[in-house]
Amino acid sequence: MLRHLVLALAFLLAVPALAQVPGTCALGTAERALDVSRVYARLFNTGSLFFGSSTTNGTGYIVPIQAAASPVFAAGIWVGGLVGGDLRVAGARYEDFEFWPGPLDDEATLPDPDDCSAFDRIWLVSAGDLARYEATGEATDDLAAWPVGLGAETVDAGGNPVVPTSREQIVDLAAGERPVVFGSQTAFWVMNDVGNVHLSSQTEPIGLEVQATAFAVASREAVLDRATFYRYRLVNRNALPFEEARFGFWQDPDLGDASDDFAGVDTTRSLGFVYNADAFDEPPFGYGEQPPAFGVDFLDGLEVFSSCGNVSPFDPPLSGFGSYNCLRGLWRDGTPITENGTGYMTDGPVTTFAYPGDPVTQQFWSEENSGIDRPTGGDRRSISASPAFTLAPGETRDFHLALVFGQGTDRLDSVTELRTASDLVQAAYNDGSLFDTVLPDSPVVLAAPRLIGPEDGATVVDVSPRLAWGAVAGAVYYRVELSRSPDFAEREVIFTTEPGAAVPLNLLSLNALTGYVWRVRAGDAADGISPFSETRSFEFYRYLFDDFGRGVGIIETASPNTEVCPDADDPGCAAGYPGNTVWLSPNASADYVVTNSDNDLFDLLQNGDTIDGDNFEMRFMDACASAGACLGIYAGAAPAGNDLIVSVPFELWNTGAKENGETPVRMIPIVRPLRDTELSADWADTFPGVQDVVVDGEELEPPVTHRVLGMMPDRETGYALFEAAANGFGGPGATYDPEADGDTQEDIYTDPFTGATSPCRSQNYYVDFCYRDGNDRFVAPLGGLDGIQLADLAGDGSTPPAGTVIRFDANERLLPVDAEDDVPAQPAAFALGAAYPNPFRSSATVPFELGEAGRVRLAVLDVLGREVAVLHEGVLAAGAHRATLDGSRLASGVYLVVLEAGGQRQATRVLLLR
Repeated sequence: MLRHLVLALAFLLAVPALAQVPGTCALGTAERALDVSRVYARLFNTGSLFFGSSTTNGTGYIVPIQAAASPVFAAGIWVGGLVGGDLRVAGARYEDFEFWPGPLDDEATLPDPDDCSAFDRIWLVSAGDLARYEATGEATDDLAAWPVGLGAETVDAGGNPVVPTSREQIVDLAAGERPVVFGSQTAFWVMNDVGNVHLSSQTEPIGLEVQATAFAVASREAVLDRATFYRYRLVNRNALPFEEARFGFWQDPDLGDASDDFAGVDTTRSLGFVYNADAFDEPPFGYGEQPPAFGVDFLDGLEVFSSCGNVSPFDPPLSGFGSYNCLRGLWRDGTPITENGTGYMTDGPVTTFAYPGDPVTQQFWSEENSGIDRPTGGDRRSISASPAFTLAPGETRDFHLALVFGQGTDRLDSVTELRTASDLVQAAYNDGSLFDTVLPDSPVVLAAPRLIGPEDGATVVDVSPRLAWGAVAGAVYYRVELSRSPDFAEREVIFTTEPGAAVPLNLLSLNALTGYVWRVRAGDAADGISPFSETRSFEFYRYLFDDFGRGVGIIETASPNTEVCPDADDPGCAAGYPGNTVWLSPNASADYVVTNSDNDLFDLLQNGDTIDGDNFEMRFMDACASAGACLGIYAGAAPAGNDLIVSVPFELWNTGAKENGETPVRMIPIVRPLRDTELSADWADTFPGVQDVVVDGEELEPPVTHRVLGMMPDRETGYALFEAAANGFGGPGATYDPEADGDTQEDIYTDPFTGATSPCRSQNYYVDFCYRDGNDRFVAPLGGLDGIQLADLAGDGSTPPAGTVIRFDANERLLPVDAEDDVPAQPAAFALGAAYPNPFRSSATVPFELGEAGRVRLAVLDVLGREVAVLHEGVLAAGAHRATLDGSRLASGVYLVVLEAGGQRQATRVLLLR
């Protein structure tokens, strides 16, 4: 206890050391995956694991793959300590990651202070890659470019370690040099903490280089096949020693369903773990009746395991001081952990381990017998940390971690299985075999899948491709690989237990014709696999609407006593629409704005792929002024009173529904209440809450209405049938009973390749849950799942008056393609890459590629379609280029970067934060 106080006082009195000057590098965008075993594990070079650039939804770590469930939502490394008495911390959680790509020079300087992108890469090599090279002489890109000079382990023809002589040195395959592949597949990357400002910890950089190695084992030994392994090599590039240092592994371990977890630590095994608090892990994310246990095993020894909060175990550290306290085994406010109860200011002895008791036998202090009434568990966070160490200038230190998985007959037997797994891994580490063995892939015992559809070379337009293959006898899962390159060097992996899978939209390139190749292999319950199927290709094109000007947006077409188009520069008027732009900017009368619960531009028309070509209207009608004349329903995620029928002062119309021959269709309003607000049978002119809304760059807090979603009916007369049923139940204030409304029509999804049919969703309220693209998700053509709201800027307590029509106009396609059209040809190299970093605070880099030389225009538009910057205008040569977007003179918000060249146009969004 005294030592903790002395250290805290030292932080306050210490004279800061000479600070490492941070660069202005963008965060890394490289990502790969360990994917040869029963684990699928995403890797990023930002200090984060499983959560980062493209993985933010809990699908970054899947184990076992046939379960399609994850035990961990996000994880990352933390490092903290003293440099010349000055506290320095670097860490990674959900955002503001504090590691950047690449190595450091002496005295912790960057090779290029403004650009780390030359090292924005993760190299991945497998035992199979080595075997193919030995047999054919063909090397993958990563094998041929294995970065010996950056610290990637390599041996010469005699099996001796290759000592690098320059940073640029790569493996010499012709001379017999080979990468060291641990297990069956090994990844390597390099990071540093000097690349930019530490926004999360608010400390100066440490001057640390991190050489990271991760690997997976394809083995018939279930323990190894369900684990992943990591070595972090810390190199102190600072001219001063790094003292009182700690290395930690932070995680948000959502074990399937996140709401029913317990955490604990086995100090004898240096194993921090999470397990289920009850006997069943609930769907849709849970593992079901045999909940597993999952843990991080510090193979070199563990000194700290805690939930790392401040009274509440879920509060994150908000500063370098708080983070460092967590790494030292304290609560973030500096209070020691004490045994029993929550561990915060109890009467027990001081410890650095939270819940070190045995949950199986309930001996000592665990969450099973903490004395706190928490029978169903909850969402947990944890930090595991090493003993203190010192790194002299130029010194290195390795930390070895194993993420292990155990699944027994019930939740507590899974803890026992987890300990067994930990023992096996620790023994392999201790005898040197874990980091000293190249293993082949799993044995081939199943037949290769037979592909069904789409046909090889097919063009898929406007609908998500659905891949189908024949079932394989004995298979319990299938592994689908999708790539844009014929050798699958860069690939996305989809796991499924069914002989078919829809390709997720986030794996597809939108608004451009793009070619893909795909293949499938099967796996059984005993780690056997099949050969890959044949490889097929398809081309994909889908227009995804852009919510920016040039004829896009939300337009007020009529309003009593309001001049239409007083400003010719208004985007709506300039585009030829008979109205003023309303979208997140005052309309002509400045009475209201259209927004949503998150004040998020993108979500106003969220399901853009389902509304392509459709326009919508919200019509405030005299006919709706009397109570009960126009109806909607409180449905979906709502508090008590769900399915309450409500009177609304407007009609919703789809004025361009393709399947109805462009005949306008009246939609069904689905109302979602604001959080913790009362439901009202008369929605008109009620503003139950206030909300931050940004209007012309100014943040206001106007009253807002409940949220409204516009749902398409399941037939052209569906609204009339809904209204009749609602009135039959008693009208506004009564409860709508979807089981008794007479709607017997069932929405059916038909697989386009197999012809198999299945219900899309249980039938409710005469709503079409399979609108347009025939999928089984909840489709809200107007407003998305967040819905739209009206904010009362005038403060007169009224929604728009009768006679107002608000139009939601879909954008014109960037390329005019319909399902019946010929898909436009695209030069292979014309591409606008994703800007990075995104979001950005000062500047962002915009990469783009040209297939041929010519005149190029790269411009930036705001949300109203106004051009605010031109990044380049003039002739450029064919090839790769990049431009810098300077945000210093722009307001916070969303912008659209548009590339135009050779009669083609592509766009990407960026978000500027201050």
